[in-house]
Amino acid sequence: MKKILTLVALVASMSWAGFFIDNGETKAGASREIPSWFYGGAVDIGYYLRSVDVGINLQVEFRMAKHHSVGLSASGLFIGGVYEAGVDYRFFFGGSMMEFSMDDFLHLGLSGVFVKNFDEIDVSPKVSIGYGRDFVPVSKANFLCRLEIGIGYMFGDGIVEDSKDEFLHRETNILAHFNIGVLFF
Repeated sequence: MKKILTLVALVASMSWAGFFIDNGETKAGASREIPSWFYGGAVDIGYYLRSVDVGINLQVEFRMAKHHSVGLSASGLFIGGVYEAGVDYRFFFGGSMMEFSMDDFLHLGLSGVFVKNFDEIDVSPKVSIGYGRDFVPVSKANFLCRLEIGIGYMFGDGIVEDSKDEFLHRETNILAHFNIGVLFF
């Protein structure tokens, strides 16, 4: 757990490294308009029931305005068999993608989670919040990289640890996640 938190803190500090160094001036040649549609995927690292799970996250996003976007996402964590599909809203508040090649955002998501518990599939709604940063690693690229960290709460049935002893099992409704992805435009 300490190694995961150290890794998350390291990646978050790298994404904030340029925030305090920038002098607020725009980069030369940054006259492009922000695109409307983004699509791509991410490696999803989930944490629940005191264990780490790895999966993928596919996303389609529509940028409605400079500071607002809505999207659809589908993800799966492979070891625990946790699958999810839902809608996302992002509020962009820091930076400007086409001027500074980076943009910070807050994420709010609503999804349905499909989990196999004791040979039956449970479906539960989930609300999630998060913080992330989009950045263009190469000037004039037609893609961006996204780092996001968040937490979600499942209402109703949670995730139950598959244990041989049916009287001693752990259950959780909280899932934490960290995504590293690429979105094309």
